[in-house]
Amino acid sequence: MGPLTTISILVALLAGLAAGKAWERYKLRDGRWIDRRRARESPHYMLGLNFLVADQIDPAIEELSKAAEAAGDALEIHLILGNLYREKGQVGRAIQEHQALLQRPHLRKLEHANVLLCLGLDYKQGGFVDRAMEAFTEVLRLDPGNAYALANLEKLYEEQHQWSDAYATRQKLVAAAPETEKPRHQRILAFLEDALGEEARKRGDHAAAAVRFDAAIELDPANTPAYLNLGDTRYERGDAAGAIAAWEALVSAAPDRAYLAFSRLETAYATGGDSGRFPAMCRRLIHENPQEWRARLALARHLSTRQAPEEALELLFEALVINPHALALHQAIWETLSIRDFAQPLVVRYIDLTRASVFYLDPHVCVRCRYRSTELLWHCPHCHEWDSFVEERIAPAKNDDALA
Repeated sequence: MGPLTTISILVALLAGLAAGKAWERYKLRDGRWIDRRRARESPHYMLGLNFLVADQIDPAIEELSKAAEAAGDALEIHLILGNLYREKGQVGRAIQEHQALLQRPHLRKLEHANVLLCLGLDYKQGGFVDRAMEAFTEVLRLDPGNAYALANLEKLYEEQHQWSDAYATRQKLVAAAPETEKPRHQRILAFLEDALGEEARKRGDHAAAAVRFDAAIELDPANTPAYLNLGDTRYERGDAAGAIAAWEALVSAAPDRAYLAFSRLETAYATGGDSGRFPAMCRRLIHENPQEWRARLALARHLSTRQAPEEALELLFEALVINPHALALHQAIWETLSIRDFAQPLVVRYIDLTRASVFYLDPHVCVRCRYRSTELLWHCPHCHEWDSFVEERIAPAKNDDALA
């Protein structure tokens, strides 16, 4: 091959690259060449983005509409406009905006997928579950690795309690995720395994349920509901020793969630004729974590039923200093005080400890959407996030003057 031939090939390659760049920038629509960069360079476009960042949706819509008109109805801006209408709650308008984009001729494959993704979000917010599922499924046909479509489709499956489909969809997300994100996906897979186990347990298939709960624990050794459900399943099958082993494993794996197994273990120990194991476990937890108030509460209740109200009250007063806002503590204290016939020195001591306390009935809150619950939930009913609830604490007032 001679030098002239080599130069000719290089020139042809450069010309091809230049033509490709030009095609990306310009597109023939309705007999006119449209500059795709013109929208982004428009002052209306920049103003619209500024309003959007400032969370001023109405002026953002106004400016972006002008930018779209100036640029020859740029597809990207109409995608944004549809999403803004959805954010405003105008789901019907958002659907119309995105459906109109699908009618455009010569949509590229990726553009088609992006429009369908936005349309699926419209349908999802509007409560059109079947249509949303169809839209996200079509996105995945066009773009199989689209993480947004997979995540939204999984959430829809979860909302419909279609746990097998949700699990399969999450597995696809795991396959495409970078190594740094795989632990988070595994934690979610563990919750889905647990949900599949509960489904099997409800239909009476305890063996299949136990397999699912074991799989959840293998995926995430700190998955609390899997330990609880595994123990419950074994207990229902008459395997008390296996149930105790599962619940004790929870106490070791997640001491901050151990209280969820307290009543189960107390009953199982007593049934097996070894009631001394429960107070020993509570004392060990208190020793390992001096701020452990729930173990003190559980031990105090246990002692109250065994005619030891004095020791029970001491434990309850200790717990009250750690967490003065727990209603369960106050109820237990009054129950125990009643056993002591409301001895005046004990009542005065209780009043002194609680003088600056604030009571409330919603001690658990979702860290993602701030949804409040009176119990610990594993799946937020509002934002559908997994394992997002924490116990909310209110710091006691330092002195009476601070309340003035």
